Amino acid sequence: MIEAKPPRIHRCTLAVSIALGSFALAPLAASANQSVELAPIAVTGAGFEQLITETPASISVITREELQRRQVSSLAEALEGIEGVNVRSLDARDGKTGNQSISLRGLPREYTLILIDGVRQNPRGLVTPNSFDDTQSVFIPPVAAIERIEVIRGPMSTLYGSDAMGGVVNIITRRPGTEWNRSVSVSNTFQSDSRFGGESTLEGYAAGPLIEDRLSLQVYGRLFERGESQLRIPGVDPFDDQRLVESATMGQNPVGANVSTVGGQLLFTPNQRHELTATFNYSEQEYNNDRGQIGGLHRLQGDEGPCASGSVNDPNFCRGYERELQFNRSQFTLGHLWELDYGFLETQLTRDFLETRGRTIAAGSGLPLEQEGGPRKLELETYILDTRLVSFLGDHVLTVGGQYIDPELTDGVFGGGSVNVSQYSLFVEDEWSVRPDLTLTGGLRYDNNDAFSGRFNPRAYAVWSATDEWTFKGGVGRGFRAPQIQDLTDGVIGFGDRGSTPIRGNPELEPEIATNVEASALYDNQQGFRAQATVFRTEVKDLVERGTGANEGRSLNIGEAVIQGLELEGSYRFNPAWTLSANYTYTDSEVTKTQLDTGERSQRIASKEGDPLTSVPDHMLNATLAWQATPQLETFLSAEYRSSAFRPRNYHEPMTGGSSQGAVEEGWRDSNKVIGDFSGYTLWNLGANYRVNDNVRVNGVIANLLDKDFKDYKTYDRCQGGGCTVVEDGGLSNRYNTILPRRALFVSVNADF
Repeated sequence: MIEAKPPRIHRCTLAVSIALGSFALAPLAASANQSVELAPIAVTGAGFEQLITETPASISVITREELQRRQVSSLAEALEGIEGVNVRSLDARDGKTGNQSISLRGLPREYTLILIDGVRQNPRGLVTPNSFDDTQSVFIPPVAAIERIEVIRGPMSTLYGSDAMGGVVNIITRRPGTEWNRSVSVSNTFQSDSRFGGESTLEGYAAGPLIEDRLSLQVYGRLFERGESQLRIPGVDPFDDQRLVESATMGQNPVGANVSTVGGQLLFTPNQRHELTATFNYSEQEYNNDRGQIGGLHRLQGDEGPCASGSVNDPNFCRGYERELQFNRSQFTLGHLWELDYGFLETQLTRDFLETRGRTIAAGSGLPLEQEGGPRKLELETYILDTRLVSFLGDHVLTVGGQYIDPELTDGVFGGGSVNVSQYSLFVEDEWSVRPDLTLTGGLRYDNNDAFSGRFNPRAYAVWSATDEWTFKGGVGRGFRAPQIQDLTDGVIGFGDRGSTPIRGNPELEPEIATNVEASALYDNQQGFRAQATVFRTEVKDLVERGTGANEGRSLNIGEAVIQGLELEGSYRFNPAWTLSANYTYTDSEVTKTQLDTGERSQRIASKEGDPLTSVPDHMLNATLAWQATPQLETFLSAEYRSSAFRPRNYHEPMTGGSSQGAVEEGWRDSNKVIGDFSGYTLWNLGANYRVNDNVRVNGVIANLLDKDFKDYKTYDRCQGGGCTVVEDGGLSNRYNTILPRRALFVSVNADF
């Protein structure tokens, strides 16, 4: 076996763990354990600092211990407080199920690639239409099964391909050890305001050897339940029959939910050079829609006759939603890791299946009348083959690999058929240690899709360890996002405006392209103080706008945008028992070109040149003061500040449930001018963690300590109809984008045995 210098092995192992997840980490660690101590990299503060210093990317790491100290019911909640990350809703449609979306560096959620142990989780087809894709953040293992979560900010398409325009989130699960480990966790959230639904979670985890040094098993399960919120919009009775048609509350009144997850892994090691894994995950999500809270109900009278095709108020109009929605996922992965004399070869084959239940075919679909009102089958089956060879060649670490993705989307609006758009990729990346303190990384990826010609995506990065305290790094990279399957379909692909307006695809769509430039400076005095500053600029072109009233229901490549900003992060242990940590993010985005900036209709609902790209706040600040009061007791006080954020013209208004609230301003429907930006806020949280003994821990957090109220409604004059008939005080909008709960108490008990 080729023996490398200790610093070299350390850096290479870290890069591999980021790219592949923990699957490749342990065998590599075993081969180098005489000269390298890897444990701090993954689970301690020293390891976190080393990871940030040596990786050719902007990266943050969240350990399992950090997750166990707070409430985590979704991936979005796990990422709260990370610089460059926004997990608050960008639109009232976001969070309809009570979940939150993930935005990295000002880009929408669909530009963030989610991985679990290096396995792709983002679907290549939209199986959750009408803004239900925030449910994807709930398909995660329980906290006890997670080793750490790595967050890379900025395009990473060279290694990961499509969807990594904004960045990558990689959930790395725990590996079975030489002894059995078991964990049980019970948590509950008690709301001070009974109008908000409480939450409860039960998690279990077990892992250990079945045959010593040969066969290991990991199993886990998770049950999550949330009660329904009963928030009222001033002047609107959510229980009035008319609200069944208008979907009154959207995401500002989270519905009741039940989520169950089970999973496991068999790990077989026939000898020291080979490792075989079989991994299975299954999850079910159920959401209540008995009052049409998250989607307009159809056939309100329960008739079995033909769907009405006239007014949406007709009780037999087919809207597209049943009284309960389900989102289910099953994923099975076979993996093989082969340790070679000069590196290792890793291959994974994944079968991923997603389905949505509770949707129906709405009136106006263009399908035969006898099909309208029937179940809308929504299924996505995807096969993914990943392989890569990592070679340690002197001062070089060469990675060569490929990927093949074969998705098949079945949607009832396709008339019973399905669509398939496969894609293959080849990539190469070289990490070159020019000298002990300087590393250069260069990579190139080629992607070819059935729907468009091949694309090359390069990346170049440099890391310079100038002194023991100072590290400088920076680079340039290109990311891309291929259009999803349904967007490339010629015909009706879904319905908007509460299930009443057809949305059409476009076979001529081109991939979206992002070019990112960033530079960072890191300082660590090795005595408890560290800090990091990063500046970045991302230019995006060929942005895809899904079908809306502004583009006559057809998906289009509509324009370009620029996003630039600053990320600051640091921590200071100014006393053996006290630590202050904080981060700040400034984000400035602007639409620089759009093809929809003409005409009265586009003026009122489409983004215009000069608008921010999304509703991400310009300024975000997070800070935590932690006190280790005793060896068993730790307390903390945290703060979250969000500045005001742009209110888009096509903001979905909960009162009407539609795409445009129609605020009147000089003859145009411009909600931002009339109502103004979304209000900013500051939240405080107080928490404590107490270790009863070596096996039992109790955690408690008072969230929204000062009991801030996020319900603040404003009336405005509203347009109705194509001729813009003005209705005085006909509109009503909350000044806050998201209605967060009032003061609440979160309590959890964790037992290891």
